[in-house]
Amino acid sequence: MEEAAAYHMPYRLRRLFATLLVYFPPINPPALWNKFEQAMSEDYNRTSTLPPEQIRLEVLHQISNFLDSMGKDINSFSLVSTTLRFRDRYTNTRDTLSELNIQVSEADLLAIAQLNAEQKTAFHHIMDAIFVKQKGCFFIDGPGGTGKTFLYKALLAEIRSKGYIALATASCGVATSILPGGRTAHSCFKIPIDMNPANMCKVSKQSASANLIRQAKLILWDEAPMTHRHGIEGVDKLLRDLMDSTELFGGKVIVFGGDFRQVLPVVTKGIITDFIEASIISSYIWPQLTKLHLNQNMRAIANPQFTAYLLRIGNATEPLIDDTNIRVPDHLLIPYTNEDESINILINSVFSDLTAFTDENFSLINRAILTTKNEFVDELKHPYTELSWTST
Repeated sequence: MEEAAAYHMPYRLRRLFATLLVYFPPINPPALWNKFEQAMSEDYNRTSTLPPEQIRLEVLHQISNFLDSMGKDINSFSLVSTTLRFRDRYTNTRDTLSELNIQVSEADLLAIAQLNAEQKTAFHHIMDAIFVKQKGCFFIDGPGGTGKTFLYKALLAEIRSKGYIALATASCGVATSILPGGRTAHSCFKIPIDMNPANMCKVSKQSASANLIRQAKLILWDEAPMTHRHGIEGVDKLLRDLMDSTELFGGKVIVFGGDFRQVLPVVTKGIITDFIEASIISSYIWPQLTKLHLNQNMRAIANPQFTAYLLRIGNATEPLIDDTNIRVPDHLLIPYTNEDESINILINSVFSDLTAFTDENFSLINRAILTTKNEFVDELKHPYTELSWTST
């Protein structure tokens, strides 16, 4: 601190002071505050006409904001003899302002009018819970391609366009990247990576994160089946604590979403168990969720037979061969003759006419050959073009 005070601006010094309190706690925080209060107040003393006591409060308030962003309460360090209460004067913290400043795109607002019948039913159920009942817990179940993300964006747009806060979270980073203002559930609710039930969701009730969660009209959690039940149970306990409520998730409106067909079964001692209750959502939470089902595949709407085939596979109702394999329909297969000829037939089937691809459409980038290993990518490169493929 002495070295930093010699050349850092007061703002940087205040941030450093807050960081030290959290990550390198001094033995006597009040003594450290008294020693460097003047250095951390220098800009206010030079430019402001406020009395000394008011300047001290302004400096402490900014330090409090830094501590809030790190999940700590300034009063826990006892820097001054009195209890500091900044929430009454400054209700909008940096996290809250960041959420309120999320721009709602015109496309997402238009999505509300473009919902299909199943999506509209789910949309109105959730809106009723938010603005009429003011509580409700939902699970949106739907295979890939049924428009879950499209519905999420419509929900977020409706809430945010009215000036309210909607938290968009997901279990993995890839899913958060397609949600406006999305962040991981681990980040939002401070879920530990090791999912230790004894150390779940450490959010101070006086922190900026707690204030943001309390203000949220809607909490959206995509890819919920990818999270162990300890994480969801931890968030339930956190919200009950923050809202001072015994209701499920503290009475907040929370929407889970995902597809259990994409989750591998849980094997315990050689026995395949029910992964819905065993590892994903505990038995006391799952029955209390209102299930909203999406079945209409919007990606393959022009091919209902293929959609039905995918659903049979996901629901484990497609007949098996030798009790282990699923038969792929002949019209989806490239007949094998020899290695070179079959590869050429595959390439020509996917990229049948390269002259048909122009700058005006995106047919080329919407076509791909996927492989399981990078070595197969080199084998599948077209000998007459510069096209290349990537393994997945």
